[in-house]
Amino acid sequence: MVTRIQKIRVITLLGVTALIFLYVMFLLVGKKIMTRSDIYFIRLEQRSVAGLNIGTDVRYYGINVGKVSDISINPENISEVIVTVSIRENTPIKETSQANLSYQSIATGLKQIEITGGENEDRTLNPGEFIRAGSTIFDDITGRAEIVAQKVETLLNNMIYLTSRDNTYKIVGLIDQLDEGSRKLDTLITEANLFFRENRKELSSLLKKSSVMVTDISKASRSADNLLRDINETVGSEQMALILNDIAEISHKLNTEELSGLVSSFNNLIAKSEDAVVLFESTFIRGRGNLLRSIELFKETLENLNEFAIIIRDNPEILIRGKDSD
Repeated sequence: MVTRIQKIRVITLLGVTALIFLYVMFLLVGKKIMTRSDIYFIRLEQRSVAGLNIGTDVRYYGINVGKVSDISINPENISEVIVTVSIRENTPIKETSQANLSYQSIATGLKQIEITGGENEDRTLNPGEFIRAGSTIFDDITGRAEIVAQKVETLLNNMIYLTSRDNTYKIVGLIDQLDEGSRKLDTLITEANLFFRENRKELSSLLKKSSVMVTDISKASRSADNLLRDINETVGSEQMALILNDIAEISHKLNTEELSGLVSSFNNLIAKSEDAVVLFESTFIRGRGNLLRSIELFKETLENLNEFAIIIRDNPEILIRGKDSD
């Protein structure tokens, strides 16, 4: 006989089981029933929807916002497939948003709806309106494949043009010319190395003499520069300035016809001219040593040039093949 306690335990167990079942059903079904959704449509023209099923997820930038509720053919245009999607209420679907078919898994071939695009300032679509269809992965692959095919075709045409008979002869001729030029260049380099090796001593001596000539010319130039500097200092001295000033005053007096002081000014000019002559003489005596040194350096330079000219005159082939060794 079943006791009262046993009945209470059975009833309690059945009540707890019923509560658990109702809670699970609420989580699985009730929440979806209580959630309000908006209906939108997607028009796919001449596009396969294989792998897209009713109940497939609809994602907005990867977020699950709804489900595919129906897939049908447009009776007014049989090339169009109308996909009805149920999207969570107040989801901001913009007029510029695009609905694309994307793979859930390449292995299974199942597809889903992926909504992308749209700006904040764009108009928000009202429930019942059409979401603009975007491109699919096949469209992207096809477009890229066409571009690759065009590039491959262009490459093959260029290869065919380059490997034609006329271009082949031209390329072979160009290679032969390059090979001949390379041989000539190698021969020229070999002869140049031989020339420098055979005439190394003569060339070294010639370079040394040229260096001495340049040094002598530099010294002579410095001496001449010093002489010109001394003359310039004399011309720019105060005494020369006074002489020029006196000449200017005499010219002014001649122009104003003051003949009374002409004789005295002329005598003063002669006296200062004598002083200038004395100054020039002292300057010349100081610069005479530099001038004589410059003349000696020029003389040595001319002697070196004369010796170099005699060598070239007696044996002009030394510039090309060098002097024969004894």
